[in-house]
Amino acid sequence: MVGRRWVLHAAVALLVYPVLSVCKPVPQPLQACTTQALLGGDAPQRIVTAQDDTYTDARLGEKIQFEQFPALIAYVKDAAEVAPLIRCAQSAGIKAVPRNGGHQLSYPFPLELSFSLGLFEDFCSASDIRGRKLIGVSFSSYSALTDTLVIDLAHLNYVHVSEDHSTAKVGAGIRLGALYTALSGYDTTWIGGICPTVGLTGLLGAGGFNMQMRALGISSDHVLSAQLVAADGQTLHASPSSNPDLFWAIRGGGGGTYGVITELELQLTKLPRSAMVAISWNESESRFAAAKRFLEWAPRQPKEFTSQINVYKSSVQVLGWYLGRTQQELQALLNDSGLLAIGHPESQVTGDCSTDNSRIFGIVTNVCLPDDKVDPSILNVVPESFSKYENSSQFTYEEVPLSTTRATAEPWPRFRRLSKSFFVQKDNLLGDDTLREVVDRIAQLDDASGVWGEWHAWNISAAGENAFAWREQAYAHLEFQVHGSNDSTKQAGYEKWFADLEAYLRPAVGYVLLAAPGRFVDAMAYVLT
Repeated sequence: MVGRRWVLHAAVALLVYPVLSVCKPVPQPLQACTTQALLGGDAPQRIVTAQDDTYTDARLGEKIQFEQFPALIAYVKDAAEVAPLIRCAQSAGIKAVPRNGGHQLSYPFPLELSFSLGLFEDFCSASDIRGRKLIGVSFSSYSALTDTLVIDLAHLNYVHVSEDHSTAKVGAGIRLGALYTALSGYDTTWIGGICPTVGLTGLLGAGGFNMQMRALGISSDHVLSAQLVAADGQTLHASPSSNPDLFWAIRGGGGGTYGVITELELQLTKLPRSAMVAISWNESESRFAAAKRFLEWAPRQPKEFTSQINVYKSSVQVLGWYLGRTQQELQALLNDSGLLAIGHPESQVTGDCSTDNSRIFGIVTNVCLPDDKVDPSILNVVPESFSKYENSSQFTYEEVPLSTTRATAEPWPRFRRLSKSFFVQKDNLLGDDTLREVVDRIAQLDDASGVWGEWHAWNISAAGENAFAWREQAYAHLEFQVHGSNDSTKQAGYEKWFADLEAYLRPAVGYVLLAAPGRFVDAMAYVLT
């Protein structure tokens, strides 16, 4: 057992704009150590510092931000490089921060587990901590913190499928689109999330939302084992029978908290053909009624139906995946929903959707297409999958997709994204007045904000054993997103909007008791410090 180190480090001070002091030279011993840690003669190509013209691109994920400035970014191509990099960081007296996908979204998270994560946006009183409540904290899961050594895992993206196609061992840095693309070649898939550029381990650290979860469980339920490097450089195997508390914690207990995951063994699933729905109301007056009816109806439907409602400034949309069911069965479900009686909806219900078609539903298309008309190229992402930022030079290194027969995905756009999430619990549903106020708040922001509420029906029926604490009580998940602005005044207004939303909605949705706190204490034996 690794010696226990659980250090709650102070949140890093935020910098609103880049300043010259951030771009200080990297200490020569750190850079030399990092170069030696990376295997092969191409090590210099896989190191980026503030003195490189690719630094801005390399430190950004999907979110455009000028708050976090790592000392050095190292791109690994072999799991054997991770332990030496951790030791380099420790020798230099800085943090080692693993980066997988670079999607830095706010998410409700237990403060007590945030030992090696980034910045706490909001937190409740100390009495909540002492009472061991899982408080409704939002955290920005920054994977490129100031003055850290970032260990980028995106090029650990291999997929080795077992002979019977029931399991796969995959590099932990793989993005979901690349994983789905590789598995499609074996006529199978994995129960995972929506966005093709999200990283696998980042998804699992937050539990693993997906559009099959009401029937099949969250993504963390479909992990069989993991290899990871702990703070002391040991490579550990985590599974139900080996380091079981660690295995429990890395699935839903926070990303990058307990070590650097380098490989995952996944349970694969062949999904049946399904029916899909897209309903749109291009009228602001239907937003509240549609949202109210959706939240009353959707989480109570058959477990095979997972759905979401997107509430915009002047319109609203419902998307749904009826796993293994037909177009006729889905239409009957909707006919009884009451949604089609609201306002002037435009409804598309289609069936016989292949898995590839279902994966791109709501992104590329809103209908089920004949198999030869499906274009899944958006899933065929390269390791560095984000678009170029303005005039900055772009970091590239062996940007090869996993499929050579499909077209390569276009770069995923970057945003100055702001976001915040809330869970509605089964025993504390939103009242009409609260819901109306939230819908009205979305309408307050300007068109340039791109504001929307992406709200998902939960009420998961599948059992699971992992650290994701909302499983039993989650009725719906409410996420709010804004694209942000280069204009500092506008950006400040958006930030105030989120702060006001937090102050209004968090007390209304309440808190969840921390599940199995003793297991977290055991798992913290491995935490990176």
